[in-house]
Amino acid sequence: MRITNTKMILWVFALCFFTLSDAVIDLTMFSAAMIRTPENFSISCINGERNSAQAKLDIKKDNKILMFSSVPQYKMHKSGNKMVVARDFSRLENIGIFYCESSQDFPPVEKITMINNLDNDFVPNSLTLLANVGETVHLTMHLLNPQRRDVTWKYNGNYYYMTHWIDMFNETVELTVENVKLDNQGIYSASYVGDTPLNGAWMRLIVRGCPSQKWGPNCIRDCQECLNGGVCHEVNGDCICPPGFMGTHCETACREGMFGQNCQETCGSKLNCKGLRFCLPDPYGCSCASGWFGSHCENACHNGMYGPDCKFSCKCQNGGVCSRFSGCQCPRGWRGQHCDRSGRYLNSYSDMHVFFSHYFNIICILLEILYIDQLCNLIKLLHSVFLLNNPTLKMNENFGSPAYPKSIFLSVYSDKEPITLMNLEPSTRYYVRVQLSRPGEGGEGDPGPQAIMETDCPGETFDQTTHTWIPCFQNSIFISPVFKSSFSPLLFFHSVFFPMLEKASPTFTPTTLDVIGQPTDSYQLLIAVVGSVTVTCVTILLALEIILLTIHCLYLQGEETILQFNSGTLTLTRRPKPTPEPLTYPILEWENIKFEDVIGEGNFGQVIKAMIKKDGNKMSAAIKMLKEFASENDHRDFAGELEVLCKLGQHPNIINLIGACENRGYLYIAIEYAPYGNLLDFLRKSRVLETDPAFAKEHGTASTLTSQQLLQFAVDVANGMHYLSDKQFIHRDLAARNVLVGDNLVAKIADFGLSRGEEVYVKKTMGRLPVRWMAIESLNYSVYTTKSDFYDVLCVCASGGTPYCGMTCAELYEKLPQGYRMEKPKNCDDEVYELMRQCWRDRPYERPPFSQISLQLNRMQEARKAYVNMALFENFTYAGIDATAEEA
Repeated sequence: MRITNTKMILWVFALCFFTLSDAVIDLTMFSAAMIRTPENFSISCINGERNSAQAKLDIKKDNKILMFSSVPQYKMHKSGNKMVVARDFSRLENIGIFYCESSQDFPPVEKITMINNLDNDFVPNSLTLLANVGETVHLTMHLLNPQRRDVTWKYNGNYYYMTHWIDMFNETVELTVENVKLDNQGIYSASYVGDTPLNGAWMRLIVRGCPSQKWGPNCIRDCQECLNGGVCHEVNGDCICPPGFMGTHCETACREGMFGQNCQETCGSKLNCKGLRFCLPDPYGCSCASGWFGSHCENACHNGMYGPDCKFSCKCQNGGVCSRFSGCQCPRGWRGQHCDRSGRYLNSYSDMHVFFSHYFNIICILLEILYIDQLCNLIKLLHSVFLLNNPTLKMNENFGSPAYPKSIFLSVYSDKEPITLMNLEPSTRYYVRVQLSRPGEGGEGDPGPQAIMETDCPGETFDQTTHTWIPCFQNSIFISPVFKSSFSPLLFFHSVFFPMLEKASPTFTPTTLDVIGQPTDSYQLLIAVVGSVTVTCVTILLALEIILLTIHCLYLQGEETILQFNSGTLTLTRRPKPTPEPLTYPILEWENIKFEDVIGEGNFGQVIKAMIKKDGNKMSAAIKMLKEFASENDHRDFAGELEVLCKLGQHPNIINLIGACENRGYLYIAIEYAPYGNLLDFLRKSRVLETDPAFAKEHGTASTLTSQQLLQFAVDVANGMHYLSDKQFIHRDLAARNVLVGDNLVAKIADFGLSRGEEVYVKKTMGRLPVRWMAIESLNYSVYTTKSDFYDVLCVCASGGTPYCGMTCAELYEKLPQGYRMEKPKNCDDEVYELMRQCWRDRPYERPPFSQISLQLNRMQEARKAYVNMALFENFTYAGIDATAEEA
């Protein structure tokens, strides 16, 4: 049968080479490998993901492979939402197998394994050993105390193999596992027959579920190149980079002492990673940081070696210098892992002729290729090379990333054969179907079977490209009318083109165009209109200038703003800011700061515990510093916090400034160290009915803190805020989380990053607000005064409970202006609650000042009455905690 007027429809679905699998989570576990004493030993776990606040971190110890009779008693310390530290180990508690778990609703639990050995008789050649499916591996232990005794090998705590003492050589014992499978993955231990397992040692075998350099569900995809010791993940093909490197291919070295997927974390010991053992998600395992090796990661790499555990040799060529942290540092013009490749120009403007006698900028596009992936994308750009004759130039380099490939759907109609598809993408897979159609209803047939075609990656091209352009505008126009009856006006047009000029004064020849004609009435009318418009514009500008001068004068004299409330008015007087004085602060010498552990971290800054020496005395301090990628605004705010600390002076109930130091362009602020952390976590940890119910019932108390201690926290906060209000400082974020607990359980107000040294502050920028701790005027009008800093002073009654727990922020916005307030806690005395109600009044001027609050709380403390009753009574319940609501 012959079909006429048939059209063929070609359905093309293009799918670029990328997968939508989950990336490897940025989870790192590290321990103080150099420290042998249990009481000083610590294990830390850091979640570097942006949504780490949604994850729960925990460090657990295995009690199945190495069993202890007693439950571990080590303490867990949380540093924000992204870090947890296990410390305060007792005898032998630091020996064994530990796990770091990060859990949230989705994805499932991520887990890292770490081993800490006693190093009595055996030391493993490596704590973790990686093997691919089907390979043969050799598990090796070094003998520290060689004996003529057989060695027992165990797998996950069960007997596996015995090595006769005759088979030992070179003071090592070896176990060979052939044709490894996933079932062979686990913990292997070695010890002398009949000896305690503690005198032995453990190591872990990690088995990738695919053959070498393969990944995917069927292990048919080729792994990308993972440099500097990176490992290809068998599920998603990503490179898991060792500590000290980052990037898609682990090609970028971190700054010394930094680690993490984006080099965002820092080692706590002297800003280098000596003595720290790192463990990453499988299949990477554990190693020292880049530049270190040894059973306790205490040795620096030998000359010519670099990387994690110093396993890699630099072999630098062409004048490259070996760095034990990053590998070969190549001179200009050379690249590659061994400096064995030279750079290339992809685009050049070598034929540009410029006829100017002054300085100008020329933009040249110069790229160096380290690696080309399947999408022909440039992975890394190193440096640019300019070849100019006697240049005086200013060089700016801007590197960009290619657009991420997208899936597209095309439908091509044609009545001719063959069909040519235009503008196809390189290295792209296309799924093609053919469908026949004819005019009329029901003329379309079913699509044919799907065919697959792939385009190749084009080779390098070096064709010369010449660009031409024309001026897009005329830079200046000068019109000079000459009013003579017998002559026409002369119009002078000056046109100059500046190709990317900077501070240029080029020479040019004016082009004069004569327009000849008699002046007409319409022309004179045009002149009149232009003149009147000009006069009108000048008049408007003068009026605007007078108004601005008037406003400026009113501001200098002081301006009153009246805010209308449902229950009254609030008059605010803006006063002119005083002339700023030079900032002076106590200077600390960089050599007198010894960094220890990271104790706090935010998006753009971190706090590190340190031992400092000032005026001949050694003391603990908390060092605040910004991260490397902090913005200019962050640096400005950080300097502003130092200014606030300097102006505040010293007080026992605020975190006081010790000094500051500048080093290599970075500012470090040293403040008092508070060993018990923030008051919110301290209060919540005191809920003994939740942490140790047996103890609570035995002693008849719901808290590890007494009523006097809890009330004293409120007294300390009131005293500190009394001092701040006298200094005319508005804190703006007074909450238990921003109060630290120092020595002798003294509460100290901290976090002055939002403080303002003004009587009244009006917030004009957008940002997340601590709604549950804010006053009415701050919520409704963004106005802050010293009377706005009251709302969380007496939170100690709730033992760290969430204010207005169970209510959303939207409900608070609606109900607070209507007079709704928190109910009285059952364990709170009426006198304390009445003071709380006074602090919650609508009208700021009706609230008691901090001087009165401080006086009243001190009188309560002297009365020795249980104003905060923490004794167990029938149906005792703590105030609710809603971590999600606190972040809203």
